[in-house]
Amino acid sequence: MRKSVLVLEDEAIVAMDLAAELSDAGWQVLGPAGSIPEAIRLIEIELPDAAVLDVNLSGTKSFDLAKTLRDRGCSVLFLTGYAKDTIPAHLSDAPVVAKPVDPAALTRQLAAIGRPE
Repeated sequence: MRKSVLVLEDEAIVAMDLAAELSDAGWQVLGPAGSIPEAIRLIEIELPDAAVLDVNLSGTKSFDLAKTLRDRGCSVLFLTGYAKDTIPAHLSDAPVVAKPVDPAALTRQLAAIGRPE
């Protein structure tokens, strides 16, 4: 069974590109979700093995969702155009991929979290 990954990204074109790239790399993609409430609905149905979270969703940060996911055993990777030091200390060990996203860098970081089966 393939490992699952939640994609949370509010820019639709970026979200679709990420989902396609991850699917091609062997992941089962949940979403993409364009908002935190949408992501919560998805994880209530199925908890993913990993999550790729945009840090800033139209002014709302994804840090609370990241903590919830990690508390439930889900690996988290952040996407951001901001400096890594904007990530709160309790989440600072999570991998960060800079925007604009390099698909190869994203799949390498997810491979470090755990390869899809």
